[in-house]
Amino acid sequence: MGAPGESDAEAGAESFTALVAAIRGELAALAAEDAAAIEAATAVKLTALAAVNADIAAGAPPQRALLEQARDLNAEAALRARAKLLSVERRLTAVAVAAGKPAALVYGRDGRWA
Repeated sequence: MGAPGESDAEAGAESFTALVAAIRGELAALAAEDAAAIEAATAVKLTALAAVNADIAAGAPPQRALLEQARDLNAEAALRARAKLLSVERRLTAVAVAAGKPAALVYGRDGRWA
């Protein structure tokens, strides 16, 4: 799991801490609006999440406070990513309309994408 002589709890705590750090890195990449950095940070986050899952499966005790922090940070990252996506969609629509192309079709009664 971790370094020689390291307990399961210590190794598990490391993976939880790494997950929180990885999500903070993803938030920083989102703030920088650097697509390559966002992609790399997301890959690091997914690797850290897999390590947490492996540690829990191996019997490491869940670090509830760190899990809650990771959940909250991840929710913030998801909201920021969604906001950026909506902003890009609006800009693309404006460019398409300015170029004389019709607006994209949408689905659903409320006009939102399904």
